Amino acid sequence: MRTSAGRLVAAGIAIMLGTAFVAASLLATATMERTTYNSVSSAYAGADLVLVDPGGGRSEGDLAEIAAVDGVAAVHSMAMAGAELGTEDRREYVTLGAAAPTESLESADLTEGEMPTAAGQVALTTAVADRLQVGIGDEITSTVEYWIDDPDAPDGETSETESTSLEVVGLLDEPEAFLFNRASALLQADQMNDLLALTWAGEPAHFEMSLALADGADLETVRTDVEALFGDAVHVRTVEEQAKITTAELAGNEQVMTMLLLAFATVALAVAALVIANTFQVLIAQRTRTLALLRCVGAGKAQVRRSVLLEAAILGLIASVAGIALGSTLVGVGLAVLANLNLDVPIDAGLVITPAVMLAPLLTGLLVTMLAALVPARMATRVAPLAALRPLEGASAGSAGRARAVFTGLLLGGGFGLLALAVVIGRAADTESDSTLMLALGLGLLGGVVSLVGLLVGSVFVVPRLIRLVGRLVGRGITGKIAIANSVRNPKRTASTASALLIGVALVTMMSTGAATARETLSETLDARFPVDLSVATPDSLSDVQISAVQDMPGVRDSMLLARTEVEATSASGETSWLTAAAVSDGDLADVLRDPATAPVGPGRVVVPSDMASWYGIEDGDELTLAGQSESGDATSVTVTAAVTTLDGQVALLDPSTFAELGEVPAASMMWARFADDVNERDLVRTVQSTLTDLSETVEGLQPPEISGAAVERAGYAQVVDTLLAVVLGLLGVSVVIALVGVANTLSLSVIERRRESAMLRALGLTKAQLRGMLAVEGVLMAGAGAMIGAVAGLIYGWAGSSVLLQSIGEVPFLVPWRDLAAVAGVALVAGLLASVLPARSAVRTSPVAALGVD
Repeated sequence: MRTSAGRLVAAGIAIMLGTAFVAASLLATATMERTTYNSVSSAYAGADLVLVDPGGGRSEGDLAEIAAVDGVAAVHSMAMAGAELGTEDRREYVTLGAAAPTESLESADLTEGEMPTAAGQVALTTAVADRLQVGIGDEITSTVEYWIDDPDAPDGETSETESTSLEVVGLLDEPEAFLFNRASALLQADQMNDLLALTWAGEPAHFEMSLALADGADLETVRTDVEALFGDAVHVRTVEEQAKITTAELAGNEQVMTMLLLAFATVALAVAALVIANTFQVLIAQRTRTLALLRCVGAGKAQVRRSVLLEAAILGLIASVAGIALGSTLVGVGLAVLANLNLDVPIDAGLVITPAVMLAPLLTGLLVTMLAALVPARMATRVAPLAALRPLEGASAGSAGRARAVFTGLLLGGGFGLLALAVVIGRAADTESDSTLMLALGLGLLGGVVSLVGLLVGSVFVVPRLIRLVGRLVGRGITGKIAIANSVRNPKRTASTASALLIGVALVTMMSTGAATARETLSETLDARFPVDLSVATPDSLSDVQISAVQDMPGVRDSMLLARTEVEATSASGETSWLTAAAVSDGDLADVLRDPATAPVGPGRVVVPSDMASWYGIEDGDELTLAGQSESGDATSVTVTAAVTTLDGQVALLDPSTFAELGEVPAASMMWARFADDVNERDLVRTVQSTLTDLSETVEGLQPPEISGAAVERAGYAQVVDTLLAVVLGLLGVSVVIALVGVANTLSLSVIERRRESAMLRALGLTKAQLRGMLAVEGVLMAGAGAMIGAVAGLIYGWAGSSVLLQSIGEVPFLVPWRDLAAVAGVALVAGLLASVLPARSAVRTSPVAALGVD
């Protein structure tokens, strides 16, 4: 190993990267679990026990019973309610909660002032206080909406509001918005109970409570006594137990991410195994004379086999330790950076080091290296003692046999046949059939694995022929011809090297194709689901200054106004419901909606959003009689046909002529706007929100508008796809790097193998530049062959997978990600070229006379 250290470096780097991937995956998972646990447990502050009622909730009387249990010092209900807080000029909808009765149960941190201790007091988070422009001692108004029974109302209920004056007595730290929405404002407990009773229209229910125990109280005794009050209806747990249960319930996402990371780590290790096996095969070939001489002086086959496996074990152990160190360093640096970014996530920069995190990558790296060395170790035992007398160079490896060709054909035919069957089943399946989808996914996954194995097994047939074919086009000079001959001299080794790159490129292309297809399919679906970028609405009417502010906003491309009114809709069966209807015209809609087909407005038709239709039981094609009032006060009605579409929102659309038949057309109270395609939707919605809020301060009598931005939601979905693609491509890039290390390794070993041959060519007149060019062409040909086969396979896999997964969403087009393909091909070819630099440098440094010398 000391004499072959340089040759083992590439294999060591490959296994180091693979084990680093495994270590980083496990460390990242442990960090996610701890982050989740910390976030969950922080909500309970210093509580001793947590009581959870998964059923109907506990009453105020139940809370009093719990507080009366011997050993219970305090009980804190974690119930919350919504309310509108604000001043005359600024208002905001927040979540209210109760201040804890004791400091140990309070999860909020005071930055200034005190906690509310009496009715009429409130503590706000600093962010809410800044937006409302209030501080300690200021008065704000709390407005709560609640419902009461009203026989005269269409739905039997009507809403009322109750306003209360509150004094700001404390400011709180902004809660970490990771898993739980904490209250943005805290009230005194009795006042919070009154508010809950109002919103619940009766006695409120409490579903989660934290308990503090008295000094000296036995936890298990108190737990048993509290459980005895309600039996199996409630769960009484310690904070640690509750945090673990909640973390386990949320662990689905973590497990998915863990499996995703470990899947890519497996790919990286599989590619590394190919590089390692290739390295040891060439090393064995180079040591033919040494091994034969050892056999001549009495070494047995078992001793030779053990020597090769021991060498692999030492290499695997050293490389795995280095990989663990590399992976730990990368995760540690990443956590340190994230911890300093002031994210809304309670990230601890410390690494979670466990025995499993250390042992799993170590054993995995060692096992993969040993398995990769099994075939070379077996080859070493086949070296006959008389081989020591044979020349080392000039022999070409034998070609693959007929049995391998038949096996390859079966694998490829069966694999791609299963893929095609999965696509057919997926496209023919009912969109609601989960079992059929799982069958199609299972067949597709099996077909993909089988066909990929077929490509790897059959690469020994395809890669040399592909190299010869490409070589005829680019290798017309003497160096090119020699490079082509050298590339295919050992088909199995060349195919093994190209296969490592084939896997990486196939997976990268598959994800790029799948992402491009998903992006296009989802874009069309999201345009239909969220066709309105921005909606601005007021209860009565929009003012001219509000309309102009939105229309003149940079980034707003088109806009239109809608007049709304409440109409009574009666179905053919006599069922009635109240709908909000708005008047629009086709021409305006075509300019504003992302997908005008979602709003087929026309005479005698009412366009009903799918959510509204589901809520009121309206189906496509139903006849509805809409009733309104004319200008004279007389009742008017019009019969229309319902067109249920994917349009979002709770506003039914009518054409202007139909709307006019219902009576007087009111002033426009809603505005729809479409953004330019190149703007940041989230920033533009925030700008509109701030601008309209500022207008309410400067212009008297303006109604604060309700602003919703479907563009933000649509952009969020698109961002998820792009982010996942970036992460996946980055992870798969590791396998490509390992594969390119294999290309450099193969070229380096080929230079050593052909040392005398290269010297002979130099003696016959081949220049140093021509020798470098010959090795560069070899590297490019091997990398190009693997990249080409991988790209074609990746396109097929990506489209087939997208067809199965996205068939329930819409039509799945076959898209070729030309930009990504060009990038992958460019990286592979440039890397193949760079991989030849060090081997070429070694080759030209050896003088022809020294290389032709006999050992």
